[in-house]
Amino acid sequence: MSKAIRVNIGGKDLTLRGDDEEKIKKSVREVNIQIQALQQSLREQSTPTLSLLAALNIAERYHDALDQNDRDLRYVAQELDKMSQFLERAWRQPLP
Repeated sequence: MSKAIRVNIGGKDLTLRGDDEEKIKKSVREVNIQIQALQQSLREQSTPTLSLLAALNIAERYHDALDQNDRDLRYVAQELDKMSQFLERAWRQPLP
C-alpha cells in the first residue's frame, strides 16, 4: 500500500505517494543534486527552468544507461555463443 512521503524538490515542499520510501527519497536527492548543479552554472534561470533542465539531464542519463545495457547484453550474448560453440567442438572431439 502506498504511503504519503513528504519531500522538498527544488525548494518546493511536496507530498508524494509510493511504496518504496527509500527509492523515492534517493530519487528526490538526485533531482535536487541536478538542480543545484544547474543553479551553479545558470544563476539567471528560474527554478521551473532549472527543474525542466534537470529532468532532461536525468532522462538523457536514463537513455544512456538503457543504451549501455543493450550493448552489454549483446556482448554477453556474443560471448556466450562463442563459449557454446567452443564447448560443442570440444564435446564432439574424440578423446585421445
